[in-house]
Amino acid sequence: MKQKYVRLHVLFAALCLPLLLLAAGAATAATPFGDPGTITEYEIAAPHPEADSTVARVVLTAGTVDAWDGAPGQWLRIETTSYNGGSLRFWLLSAEWPSENLGEARAQVLRYIVQQGDQSPVEYRHAVSKRAVLPSNGAWAYLLPRPAGEDAVALLGHRYARSASSAGSPAAPPADPKLHLLRPDVLTGVPHNTRQADETRRYDDSEYEYIPLVQDDFDTMADTGLNCYRAEPDLVPWYEERGLFYYGGLDLPYPGLLYNPLYLGPGLFLDEPAVVTRDYAIRPRLREDPAFRRDINPQAAMEAFEEHFTKVMTEGAPIQYMKRLADRPDIDTGDMQFLQASLYTWETMVSSAAYQLLYDPVSPGAIVFEPPGHIGVRRTTPAWNMSYGCEIPITGRDHFIDVIIGFVRGAARASDKEWGISIYGSVDHADAGAFISRAYELGATRFFYWDSARLACVPFGEVLDHTRHLTRQATIYPNRDLDRLKHAAEVAILFPAGYNLGHVFMGKGMLWGVSELNLERKNRAGVTYRTVMGNLFTEIERCLRMGIAFDLLWDLPAVRPRGYREVVRIREEGAVEVTVNGVVEVLPGPRTPERAGGAGPGLEIDAPETAQAPAAITVTARVVEGDAPVYYSPIPDLSGVHHNERVLWEVYGPEEEDHFHRVPVIEAGDVTQTGPNTHDVEATLNIEKPGRYRIRAATTDLAGRSAVVWRDLEVQ
Repeated sequence: MKQKYVRLHVLFAALCLPLLLLAAGAATAATPFGDPGTITEYEIAAPHPEADSTVARVVLTAGTVDAWDGAPGQWLRIETTSYNGGSLRFWLLSAEWPSENLGEARAQVLRYIVQQGDQSPVEYRHAVSKRAVLPSNGAWAYLLPRPAGEDAVALLGHRYARSASSAGSPAAPPADPKLHLLRPDVLTGVPHNTRQADETRRYDDSEYEYIPLVQDDFDTMADTGLNCYRAEPDLVPWYEERGLFYYGGLDLPYPGLLYNPLYLGPGLFLDEPAVVTRDYAIRPRLREDPAFRRDINPQAAMEAFEEHFTKVMTEGAPIQYMKRLADRPDIDTGDMQFLQASLYTWETMVSSAAYQLLYDPVSPGAIVFEPPGHIGVRRTTPAWNMSYGCEIPITGRDHFIDVIIGFVRGAARASDKEWGISIYGSVDHADAGAFISRAYELGATRFFYWDSARLACVPFGEVLDHTRHLTRQATIYPNRDLDRLKHAAEVAILFPAGYNLGHVFMGKGMLWGVSELNLERKNRAGVTYRTVMGNLFTEIERCLRMGIAFDLLWDLPAVRPRGYREVVRIREEGAVEVTVNGVVEVLPGPRTPERAGGAGPGLEIDAPETAQAPAAITVTARVVEGDAPVYYSPIPDLSGVHHNERVLWEVYGPEEEDHFHRVPVIEAGDVTQTGPNTHDVEATLNIEKPGRYRIRAATTDLAGRSAVVWRDLEVQ
């Protein structure tokens, strides 16, 4: 696994303070910046006055000893002057010289105040913890002077030589800075500055008409709790006045843009790297190369993903902040080089979460689950049961989202980063609020909504409703121990890299969302993908039934599970490896938990054994309910109403890479009640190509018990 832009040297500033404040007495625990009033001035060592926004002069002043929220510290004022006369002042109250590592610095810095030019000073403070909110853009290691040889410091990519030392008045914070109380732990927004002219839901997959947001809309959004916005130049003063996070390609004043915690950078997210791999690398090759279609396996898909993600990290969004700065003629960036850390990866194929967050130690800084297509508790969980042979109760709403959270939280824990979820228009409306609540409870820090693109669009009013719900929860339960929540899982379940839950039709049995990787195909160990994924989901079911928190991760070299009571490895040959307290036990299969018992549904199929191509074949399944109702409804109708289809139909063949589960091959037909607990379910199979096919029908009840029936079909 490659890691880019890792700094090759670590500067231990706490050991070198005399180089920064040379006239100071010895730094002590009470005065980590030296004697109050010590002033040290630095001039740039290699001037480039033509890049007139570049800092030419730096002045450090040791300040008064103070305390904040019961913690002691000392003030430090840093003033910069650029060639063009622009100035920046910022004040830190800290117990020690802040670390280059932003996570460590957040624990050290008590207060943070910035003044750009003649503007009023602004203090950035967490609304709950009352501690300083620092810039999260990725440049933190360059924002404070660091030792760079005798009588010199490094700042913003340049070396500055000491020019003078003196004693004066101790630096003190501004008397009455403007205060922004921020919730960076509940970052919430939409990607566009538009809304729908008519917010009526469009279940026919037609497009909405979009109109620009007006100031009243923005005010309503901010009042509701949305705190992250796409930047518009004329709105920047409003973002700054309201204390709202914003992003976009703006040529803001330098170097102030780097010191401003509200400005996140030119972009906000990496857009579905795994899905893009599937659509623009794997699918084209499948169309063009019959041999690849026949021979593809999860490892080949994984190789394509690794290649694409490397390109994303070295040419895409993570480098754009630095690139925009380097392209500006008024800035000389020197040797400053950073990836934008405030980015998150917005990803549907959450199995890839650990790979993405572990690729680089800084960027992306978080993973956000992007819901694929029509997902929901009563849409997707039944499909998992019918596809993988698990028995996850459908009535447990948390069960579905806890599986998703297992991937993103596990990746965040492995990388010491963050995670979140998003809501799309096609998410079951009955589940959306519950998903948001559960994610907040379990430690999510990102909450986003997609606001365009037909069925993917969450209408403006619903975005406001969801955000009110989230804001209310964050207000009532503000104190979350995010580190503890990140490490809440007792069990880590690892499974082979390249295996995943598919894409839009999550749970229908296609790795990477391509029919060529259907569950009936065998892996390199001669075991079907269904067996491997079934073992994974049986172990997931075990944790759900026992009430044990679990994380889910690809079994990668960079994944080193620590702090888990139990580590479970799903192996490609069908075995399950369990490690407890260093003791490894290899089991022949998964540990099936104690289940509900009782009578599950009965299922029979009436289907012909032969047909003549092209053929429109009517097949009928008879579903008999046992002790619980049968329910499966994958998508709503054109009015948004769900109907219980009861049966998941699939057709495999004629080649092993062929798999169908929807129109045009399979058209769902009528559901007819034929008895008190009996229904006949019809489907039409439209077969064009001769060959041997296998029809699979499955049904499941609300307790998770399933029935599966296969039938062979020979098409002449």
